[in-house]
Amino acid sequence: MLKRVSSICLLVAWLCASGTLLDTIQAFAWARMFVGYVRTKSVAEAAVQTFDPGKPCPICLAVRRAREAEPHQQSAVAPTSVVKTLLVPAQSELFVLPSIKPEWPDPAPVLMSSWHPRVPVPPPRTPTNSVVG
Repeated sequence: MLKRVSSICLLVAWLCASGTLLDTIQAFAWARMFVGYVRTKSVAEAAVQTFDPGKPCPICLAVRRAREAEPHQQSAVAPTSVVKTLLVPAQSELFVLPSIKPEWPDPAPVLMSSWHPRVPVPPPRTPTNSVVG
């Protein structure tokens, strides 16, 4: 239950932030009006009656008032001056890394006294239980 309530709250917050809340409410009002008209009239007549601007429902009137009040609220914020920010310089200087020759130390001399021959490993033995045939 809590997950469903939080999902609904998140959906309403997203609709408010994106500015489509009034459009969603208007679509709900039209659907409600269409269902009401289709009970007594044909589908075509119900569609004409639903979208008739002379017969708005209370929800349509509330949405219209909210849309009329919306531009006045946005104009209360003072417009900011636009500053052009240059992200890439017009002429870039050529930057070249100098080649660096690495200096490796000389390898240590190999002395014969430090060299040891490989340890001899005897060859593998053949199993005594095997049958040769």
